[in-house]
Amino acid sequence: MSSSEERNEESGDRARWKPRLIRVSKWLIALLVVIGLIFAGRSAVDQWKAEEGKVKAQIAEIETQLKTATDSTSADLQAQRNALASSLPSWGSIRWGYCFAAGLLYAIGLLPSGFLLRRALVSLGQAPRVGTVIAAQLMGHVGKYVPGKAMVIVIRAGVLSRDGVKPVQATMSVFLETFLMMAVGGTVAGVVVLWLPVPTWISLMAGAIAVAASLPTFPVVLRFVAKKLIKDFADVSDHRIGWGLFFAGWAWSSLSWLLIGASFTLLVAAIPGFYQPGADAPLGFAELYLVCTAAISLAVVIGFASLLPGGAGIRELVVTTVLAVSIGATHAILAAIAARILFAVVEGMVALCSWLWLRTSANQSVSN
Repeated sequence: MSSSEERNEESGDRARWKPRLIRVSKWLIALLVVIGLIFAGRSAVDQWKAEEGKVKAQIAEIETQLKTATDSTSADLQAQRNALASSLPSWGSIRWGYCFAAGLLYAIGLLPSGFLLRRALVSLGQAPRVGTVIAAQLMGHVGKYVPGKAMVIVIRAGVLSRDGVKPVQATMSVFLETFLMMAVGGTVAGVVVLWLPVPTWISLMAGAIAVAASLPTFPVVLRFVAKKLIKDFADVSDHRIGWGLFFAGWAWSSLSWLLIGASFTLLVAAIPGFYQPGADAPLGFAELYLVCTAAISLAVVIGFASLLPGGAGIRELVVTTVLAVSIGATHAILAAIAARILFAVVEGMVALCSWLWLRTSANQSVSN
C-alpha cells in the first residue's frame, strides 16, 4: 500500500470516528451539567432544612423557658415565639403565586443578555440567527454549575457553531457579554450598598469588580484583542466595535439586572413572616426592590469571581450579609437559599426548552 493510500485510509478513519467523538463529548458535557445542577439543588435543599431546624430549635427553647417564666417575662417570650413561628417556612405558608411570578421574571431577565451576545457577534463579523443565539445564551447558564465556568463557553460556542460562528469570535463575544453583565451588576450593587450599613469589604468588592470587569469591555481594548486573535479582523470595520456596542451592552445588562432584581424581590416577599398582604411591611416595596437588586447582583458577581460552581456558598453569604440589615438574618438566609433553588430550576427549564427547540429546528431543516 502506498503512502498516499495509507494517508487516505487514516483520514477516512478519522472522518468516521469524528461524529462519534462529538456525540460522546456532548453526552459527557450534558452529564457534567446535570450532576452540577443536582449537587447545587441538593445543597440548597439541605441548607433550607438546616435553617428550618434552627428555627424549630429556638422555638422549642423558648417554649421550655415559658414553663418557668414569670408574668413579667412571659409576654416577651411569647412575642419572640410568635415571631419565630411566623417566619417558619412550610409548603402551605409559602406564597406560591409570588414564587411563580419570580420564576417567570427571572426567565425573562435572562433574555436581554442574549440580544447583547448577538450584537457582539455581529460586531465581530458573524451573522447567527437570533433564535440560535438566545438558545446558546440560555443553555450556557447551566454550564456555570460545572467547576471552572469554562463549560459556559463550550456550550455556547457549540450551539453557535450551528450557524457557522467561528470559535474565536464566539469566545470573544461570550466574554464581552459576561464582563459587561458583571460590570453593570457590580455598579448597581456598589451604588446601593453605599447607603446600607454593610461590611466595608462588601462595598470595596462591588467597586473593584465593577472597575475590573468594565476595563476589558472598552472599545480600544476590544479592538486590540480582536486584531491579535482574529486573522480576518480587517474584514470587520473598527466602527463596529465602538462606543455604540459598549453602551448597548450597558443598556441590555441593566435591563437584565432590573428584571432579576424584581424576581428576587418577589421571592423575598413570598417567604412567610416577611410580608402579609394588608399589613405593614418592614420596608416599602420600592426600598425592598433596591436592597434585593443590590444583594442579588452583588452575590452573582462575587460568586462569578470566585470561580466556584454556581458561586456555591459565596452567593448565599453575600445575599445574607446585604439583606440581613434590612429584613433580618433569618429571612435573609432563607431568601438566599430559595434563590439558589428557584434560579437553578428556571435555568434548567429554559436550557431544556432551548435544547428541544434546537433539535426541532434541526429536524425540520433535514426534512426540508
